[in-house]
Amino acid sequence: MWRRKLRSLLTIFGIAVGIFAFTVMGSMALRLNKMIAGGKSYITGQITIMPKGSSFGAGGSVLPIDTINNIAKVDGVEAVSAGVELMLEEPDPNNPQMSFGPPPSIEGMDFTSTFENRNWKTLAMKEGHFLTKEDGEDAVAVGITVATDKNLKVGDTTKIRGKEFRVVGIIDQTLTGPDSYVFMPIAPAREMLIASNPFLKSLKEQADQAATISAAALAKLPAATRDQILNAKAFKVEDVNTGASVSWKDGADSEKVAAAIEEQFKDEAQVLSPKKMGELIDKGTAVINAVVLGSAVLALIVGGFSIINTMVMAISERTKEIGIKKAIGASRRSIAWDYTLEAGVIGIVGGLIGMGLGVLVVWLLNAKTSSSGAEIFLLDVKYLAGVVLFSFVLGMIAGVIPAIRASRLKVVQAIREL
Repeated sequence: MWRRKLRSLLTIFGIAVGIFAFTVMGSMALRLNKMIAGGKSYITGQITIMPKGSSFGAGGSVLPIDTINNIAKVDGVEAVSAGVELMLEEPDPNNPQMSFGPPPSIEGMDFTSTFENRNWKTLAMKEGHFLTKEDGEDAVAVGITVATDKNLKVGDTTKIRGKEFRVVGIIDQTLTGPDSYVFMPIAPAREMLIASNPFLKSLKEQADQAATISAAALAKLPAATRDQILNAKAFKVEDVNTGASVSWKDGADSEKVAAAIEEQFKDEAQVLSPKKMGELIDKGTAVINAVVLGSAVLALIVGGFSIINTMVMAISERTKEIGIKKAIGASRRSIAWDYTLEAGVIGIVGGLIGMGLGVLVVWLLNAKTSSSGAEIFLLDVKYLAGVVLFSFVLGMIAGVIPAIRASRLKVVQAIREL
């Protein structure tokens, strides 16, 4: 290797490029998988109920409180919790915001429910405590990403959609949804959702106006006008829910409970069972991993062929050396091992250089985006050790065929090269 510095360096460079891509893309895949795994753990720990006609992760419809209360009566259901979700800030069409993972969101919590997710009993806190009923309606617990972005600490006040809130807790990093969530009581979350939705806002205004009309005055109005006012009075703020979460009783089959809810409320709500949601998430994970790691694997294949080419050329140039070794007693196994090990050394040197450069780039990019809590890479010691080991094994495998070819050279033919 040292006698042929340029060729060895070029081959090492080829391996380093592949391992660099494998390190960077793999770190991105680790971050994605960690985020998705956390989301899967949460979503499979409950039965998710959505308004009819809405899509997962998108609003537009509401789930009436009467429907939620009736779902609680289904056999096997332990508890149901209404929920309100909306973006943390009003979207600006002139300045679209990009986020790696779930966007910063408001999560309205129903403290009247005893619901508890099967897989997420509690959230670890970096500071303070998680939101409780006793904290009041002006309190929030924020995820680490939101806290970092807004430079928040426990005890600070922050304005959310025009209203002041006290920060009572900062959630420790989960590498998934809660990092970018602001948890608050459901009442203020409903108010914000109504204020941000022109249709709901109009209904609320009509309901407020209708509430001021007495029964006697209502009776004197024309039938058509009376019907409109009665419809307006039927609007309830408690009906403004973007979804609900259902827990099942111990011993109950979550899939059967979900099927029973779906059968009884198929015209009023969409039901997403834990199994169904887990399968959807698994499909998405497979696609992401294939795309992210595919490019890295291609780079490694190129590096592998580079090693094969280098070793074939090296053996062709060292035919006479191989003949001398065999003439003085070297066995086929020892010759094959020598050249295989040489290829392995090329692989591990290239791997160390590529891994080192990859870690440096990942660290710099994470440091640059950490101020906004938008890190897109995850460094893992076990993964990095595996990358270096893989580069060594790749070199060994790539060097096997040339090494076997070298070991099979005939002594007489090799000596003639002298």
